[in-house]
Amino acid sequence: MQKKKVKILFSEIVFIESQREYIRIVTTKKEYLSKISTHEIESLLPSNLFKRIHRSFIISISKVESYTAEAVELNGISIP
Repeated sequence: MQKKKVKILFSEIVFIESQREYIRIVTTKKEYLSKISTHEIESLLPSNLFKRIHRSFIISISKVESYTAEAVELNGISIP
């Protein structure tokens, strides 16, 4: 797999999921895998737009459709 730098707009990010030593960035267009820690990506994201809701998930506040005490719905996807 070739490494390449991709410009991802904050406005396109739906959520970020930690997967061992990688993170999966899910956008409105596609998904990306990156070898960066959740802590590192969290420090790069503006805290007024993104919230860490779980050990493994950082979500875009603007993409939240609904939520309960147990889960958050974003773009039709349920996250614990």
